[in-house]
Amino acid sequence: MTYLLYAFAALSIFLSIGGLSAYAQTKHIGLLLSSIISIACALAAIVFVSWWPLLVGFAANFGLKLLGLDPGARR
Repeated sequence: MTYLLYAFAALSIFLSIGGLSAYAQTKHIGLLLSSIISIACALAAIVFVSWWPLLVGFAANFGLKLLGLDPGARR
């Protein structure tokens, strides 16, 4: 079960690095905040070996979306 947790945390970090790359191109503050939150929560999940930091990170990113900091679709 811990390997699945590590896999989800690693996937979250990998996607967040992609978000940081997109931030470098678009300079959209929502991408930066979302990536920082995801990386911090994934690292907390690895350190604590627990699922709750990943759920907190998802909820925080969903809160950013509700605040309007979601960049939306790229055109």
